[in-house]
Amino acid sequence: MIKLNLFEYYKQMSKNKIVFAYKGTISQDVLVELAELVKDKLFSSSEQRNTIKKVFAIFIELAQNILHHSAEKVSIKRADKKIGTGIIVVSETSDYYTITSGNLAERENLLDVIKRCDFINSLNAVKLKEYYKEQRSLPFKKGASGPGLGLIDIARKSKNPLEYDFNPVDNSYSFLILSAQVGKVS
Repeated sequence: MIKLNLFEYYKQMSKNKIVFAYKGTISQDVLVELAELVKDKLFSSSEQRNTIKKVFAIFIELAQNILHHSAEKVSIKRADKKIGTGIIVVSETSDYYTITSGNLAERENLLDVIKRCDFINSLNAVKLKEYYKEQRSLPFKKGASGPGLGLIDIARKSKNPLEYDFNPVDNSYSFLILSAQVGKVS
């Protein structure tokens, strides 16, 4: 039996200044509870309220991405649908907060996410605002959980490029990591 060295894990989390971490399924109910925990944790800090609002908004967007787009799904008894599984972490340094999510993604969808991140990262603030308005006015795509504004909104709020990475799991899936930073001085 392989034992998790919880003390080492705790030390690593402390060293990396993990403010919040969650791994598991994210239903709408779980998202509400996680949001309350993160809100309490962040708003109890001495950080500027505007910065904390941005971190919180990005946390919600990334958690919703797991809920709606994770390829690792589980059924819940109370709902007639499956919910996503993943991990979400908020960490900080003296200069910024980093909000990072990870979840299983179908490899055929991965290229779309990467292209979308690269396109968003290529836009300056003015063009990003125009793109946001343009996308907001479009009708929802069939089967979509929203108008697809999440990544744009994350980039607008963070004022930094979206970061992504992925680790191939098998021929069908990769583990997608999305990350955004919010500067503490704005």
